Amino acid sequence: MKQVQAALKDIGIPVIAGIWRSTSATPNPPEQYVVYSTTMAEASHHDDHVTSFRTFVYLNLWSDGDPTDMAMRIRDAMYAAGFSMIEESDKGYNQPAYDHATLQFTVQWTWCLREDAAYGC
Repeated sequence: MKQVQAALKDIGIPVIAGIWRSTSATPNPPEQYVVYSTTMAEASHHDDHVTSFRTFVYLNLWSDGDPTDMAMRIRDAMYAAGFSMIEESDKGYNQPAYDHATLQFTVQWTWCLREDAAYGC
């Protein structure tokens, strides 16, 4: 989604739609990176026509070290781009969650962007 890429273009780490995949050139993940996916739903109607949509963004920050500062940068960038936070979870207890399978910390968000329909459906 172009809006997510535009919102996060200046955070200083890779932002990837879907999942990070290793390549021969980059067999290991970056020290910090973001992955996301989106779902769009009709939000409002008038006279049997869609008038707006909501796009939900499921965004995950992965980090070798403490993700607290980057999480704040991501929050600030998403708010500045007009997204609303639905939820944020680190699934940790008084500290960011640590995923033993990836050996990284993780923070997960659900964001929402409401946009007017560009056409009458």
